[in-house]
Amino acid sequence: MKVVFGGVRGTSCVAQPEFSRFGGDTTSLLVEGSAGGHILIDAGTGIRQLGERIAEAGDPSRALLLITHYHLDHVMGLPSLPLLYRPDASVWMASPPRAGRAVEKVVRQLMAQPYWPVQMEDLHATIRFLKWKDVASKKPFRFGEFDVRWCPVHHPGGCTAYRVDERGSGASLVFATDIEWALSSPKEKGDFLKLCTEPAPAGLLVMDGQFNRRGYAPFKGWGHSTWEDTVDVARETGVGALLITHHAPENSDQQLRNLEGIVRKTFARAGLARVGQEIVL
Repeated sequence: MKVVFGGVRGTSCVAQPEFSRFGGDTTSLLVEGSAGGHILIDAGTGIRQLGERIAEAGDPSRALLLITHYHLDHVMGLPSLPLLYRPDASVWMASPPRAGRAVEKVVRQLMAQPYWPVQMEDLHATIRFLKWKDVASKKPFRFGEFDVRWCPVHHPGGCTAYRVDERGSGASLVFATDIEWALSSPKEKGDFLKLCTEPAPAGLLVMDGQFNRRGYAPFKGWGHSTWEDTVDVARETGVGALLITHHAPENSDQQLRNLEGIVRKTFARAGLARVGQEIVL
């Protein structure tokens, strides 16, 4: 199983040269299975190049898009997903219900006039919406060679963390963007720790660590964690590795490199996610 980062920036994309090494695209991630399966998580601006990667692999016939929540930085890239315009592509979309809104309703609104010129009915790909009813998975959802689990996490308006396990290899990923660990209830923390550890500690945890504890107070309630929180979770759950994501749009490459040095001194198996980074699990 391979994990590929298309976008790791939070809130808004940035394009200046001083942001190029870590990347300026907003959240999107691709999981590639050893049997050819593809799972995309979130549709920030980074989804475009991930969609191109799937198409170039030669078999865009089946891909699953998991959406954590519908804040614009996590869905603004969806209309630019190349697979949507290919007649040989089949894209499944899924997200737990949130405030009575199913994923199909939200996606159709996003693609509707006056926001985008091409309507859902005019897309060339086959689009299927999964009607998940549970905010947390009661049993794994099987998609090709993958098992998908999920649970809600603390964020204004709600958000979902996902776990992807590859049955054949035993490789596993937990992806948790837009989670505010400091304000999470005991149940929210317990459910997330369970997601990270069952059926076994995840091979890779990708977690929002936009802030640091020293500067967190002015941003309390914004829905994001500190990098120290991510290290605490990684240690408690025994995950194989930690990558911190959802970098603040004002943090330059130099600032993020400096932070990564501090993080690695604190937890050797940690780092900061970068656009284009590929991790084999």
